[in-house]
Amino acid sequence: MEKETITFTTRGCKKTDYSFVFGLVKKSLFPFVAKYYQPDKAMFDERFYHDYKERTIILRGKRRIGFYHLVPQVGVLHVKGIFISSAYQRKGIGQFLMRYFETLGFKRILLEVWENNPAYRFYRKWGYCVFKKKNHKYFMEKRL
Repeated sequence: MEKETITFTTRGCKKTDYSFVFGLVKKSLFPFVAKYYQPDKAMFDERFYHDYKERTIILRGKRRIGFYHLVPQVGVLHVKGIFISSAYQRKGIGQFLMRYFETLGFKRILLEVWENNPAYRFYRKWGYCVFKKKNHKYFMEKRL
């Protein structure tokens, strides 16, 4: 059986994307966080309104299907999160994004992942190595 490939576009995140972004984070990240900490909506709200412009919405047609959050610094790209709606996972979007991030001219890419999140295996497959573990999170990097 051939894997379905999804075509998509992106646009900058807007304040009006709050409900979509919160819903996706609540559904896809909070279950992992909840094993260790009580997920905090107030903290999410504060962070969202502070950094929503660093997020990029992923679209299939006009439908929002995910987002990613990047923080570029000199020589280093911090991937703060990649969130894809469950119906669109395992369709090549994450792979495309990881390849794309590597073309942006950074020497290193850094990310964090909860130790109980299956995304850890995905990042390992893409060549990311753990350089630190703290508070149930793996801090990973890939040198380019």
